[in-house]
Amino acid sequence: MIDWTGQHVLITGAASGIGRALAVQLSRRGALVTAADINEDGVAETAALCGGEALVLDLADAAAGGQAVAQLVARHGRLDAVFANAGIGYRRRLLKADLDDPGLARLWEINMLGPTRLAQALCQAAEAGGWRGRIVITGSENSLSLPPSVQNNGIGLYAASKHGVLILAEWLATESRNAGKPLDVHVLLPGGVYTGMTAPGLGDDPAKWPADMGIIMPERAAALCLKGLDLGLFHIPTHAHLHADMGWRYQSVGEATEALGLTSPQ
Repeated sequence: MIDWTGQHVLITGAASGIGRALAVQLSRRGALVTAADINEDGVAETAALCGGEALVLDLADAAAGGQAVAQLVARHGRLDAVFANAGIGYRRRLLKADLDDPGLARLWEINMLGPTRLAQALCQAAEAGGWRGRIVITGSENSLSLPPSVQNNGIGLYAASKHGVLILAEWLATESRNAGKPLDVHVLLPGGVYTGMTAPGLGDDPAKWPADMGIIMPERAAALCLKGLDLGLFHIPTHAHLHADMGWRYQSVGEATEALGLTSPQ
């Protein structure tokens, strides 16, 4: 089990939802939390709840993440972990989407490139300072699957950003391990969680939420995230159906390999 006592932690997207729940639960385990978000009022409330610091941060600005890491390292002497949780939604059916929409640049920057920039900054700071850093990147079940419950929601471009950040995280983990860098990488893969992003389509009454989505509250997602870290997991899912949802890919590639007569090299 990770001892978070006295560890300096930055959590992005912390004004509400999973980010806020992580801030509260980490503070209860002794972490010293900096809660960051573009929502100034929300992040101030989170900081008050966890007895930490508030930082207004817009990760659509490519330089913002690295500047935040540098600022916290200068203030505290180190930064032990970053929870790269900030994310935004985007709904457009692919066959009708304007692929030149400026909003897509913001989507890629916040959901995909932002966590990578944070990982770069944290690794460089940890290497220079002589400590080991940890980054926990929030992906999505849509990083790996196309759950039936959301297949008609027009979230293909959002899913692409979350699939992209998973691949980047896998490469970050691989490159860090192979090069002996002081960085541990993990990916949280939330399924249906009742957050500011999902609440408008669900309503206030849990009894009316679609049963097949298995909606959970942010506190449950945060608890599973921290349990996954304690267990040293790279992939940290919040719903069991994610494993089954991925099965068709494995089966399809296997069938294609057989049909094409491909064999593994001896």
